[in-house]
Amino acid sequence: MVSPGALDGIRVLGVEHFISGPFCTQILADQGADVIKVESPHHDQRNGYFHTLNRNKRSIILDLRTDRGRQIMRALVATADVLVTNFGAGVPDKLGFGYSELREINPRLVYVHITGFGRDTPYEDRPAFDGVIQAMSGLMHLTGEPDGPPMLGGIFIPDHLAGLYAALATSFGLQRRALTGEGSFTDLAMLDCLMSFQASSFQEVLNWHESPQRIGSRVRGSFASTYQASDGYLYLAPLTAKMWEGVAAVIGQPWILEYFSTGSNGVDTRLEHRQPLDAAIETWTRAHTVAEATAAMQAAGVAASPILSIEDIVADPHVQARRLIRQVPDINGVDSVYVPASPLPVIDKAYDIAPPDAGEDTEAIIAELGLADSTGPGVTVD
Repeated sequence: MVSPGALDGIRVLGVEHFISGPFCTQILADQGADVIKVESPHHDQRNGYFHTLNRNKRSIILDLRTDRGRQIMRALVATADVLVTNFGAGVPDKLGFGYSELREINPRLVYVHITGFGRDTPYEDRPAFDGVIQAMSGLMHLTGEPDGPPMLGGIFIPDHLAGLYAALATSFGLQRRALTGEGSFTDLAMLDCLMSFQASSFQEVLNWHESPQRIGSRVRGSFASTYQASDGYLYLAPLTAKMWEGVAAVIGQPWILEYFSTGSNGVDTRLEHRQPLDAAIETWTRAHTVAEATAAMQAAGVAASPILSIEDIVADPHVQARRLIRQVPDINGVDSVYVPASPLPVIDKAYDIAPPDAGEDTEAIIAELGLADSTGPGVTVD
């Protein structure tokens, strides 16, 4: 744990909803930034996701459709280092917090705008949620069984990935400001973020003129896959020749070394004979429990893992040793809520402060700004 945090003294305004914006500002809050969540009178419902993404923040409710709300917003911007928003294209300008307007108030402002498709694209005005981005990025096309339909990922990958990139953009913007004295604007598209993870897919299409297709739980381009055991499933990734020799020894089938071994001078022909090789491995795994098969493979030096359920993960020794699940106070101040931990070192109080009730810091924040008449049209104190 580190204190003060890397962003101690940095004020961040989060004009945000759903996942990508709040995930970004949560990362910044964990590093010590003073994150002020700017919410509308019709604020997000407080639910499990809200606890995960909004602990250790403050909340102010402003109606940016009113003169009073915009006045306070402009005063906030004058004191801020960063503004992060994931409202749709055109919404910030419509509500008076677009970059061109805020730059006049605070030329040192680091502004990060997350949208589905970004600017300068024929898709600029399209609404986009996580599933839309999964569909348009190729992720769904490559996920699922060969003879089955495209499938969504089991978690909101594009939303979280965009939030992570936004935190990086914020960090880079602050570093650039330290060198130049000037703020910056980052136009960050969720689709662009996910496409950056496509690895060799574009080479396959454009250079090799191949068409990547779904192959289920196998790995394209390397011999790794999921196998059924007597009571569940395990994953094997015998990527090296030595590991493959370990598989051969464990399952008692030395003939599979014909296709790859330490004596084959790096020549690996397993992908060309995948069906009989997978069948030989799964014949053995089906005769053993997941625990037995995993232990035997690991003892032979093979990269192997059980396919864990969420319940399994909660009790996993690694998760417990690394404290990857933490508790934060509930909004009511009585109960606690379990949330995933940050993989980064965070400030000492990161898990001690509950996510804010809507608008609970409105009066205090307006007082910090030195503005009289803290309530009135455009300002809500719950």
